[in-house]
Amino acid sequence: MAVAEYMMHLSNGGHRKEVPGFIGDRGHHFNPIDNTFVGWIEDERDYYVPDTIVILTKEDFIARQLAIHAVYPMMKDIGNPEEEPVPMTEEEVRVASGTWYDEFVAKNG
Repeated sequence: MAVAEYMMHLSNGGHRKEVPGFIGDRGHHFNPIDNTFVGWIEDERDYYVPDTIVILTKEDFIARQLAIHAVYPMMKDIGNPEEEPVPMTEEEVRVASGTWYDEFVAKNG
């Protein structure tokens, strides 16, 4: 069905956080600004998915990643852990996010 943004749910009387059961291929792209993650929701299902779940188009996902990058810069993979990390440019974030989205949809769709 779709790429979805979600938050953890409380279980066990509020003593433990867990991924909502309707989210598949979960735990991607944590957003420290609002504590959300990205996962997948199946098209064909026989279980409840809340109407309030946020479905992300490719453009929505890229905008989400750019908003995170503006506060918590994403770093380039420079391949050498001894070198100082270098922030990605907005264009690099845009391209990397679009590529990830396309691959994620292809894998799950």
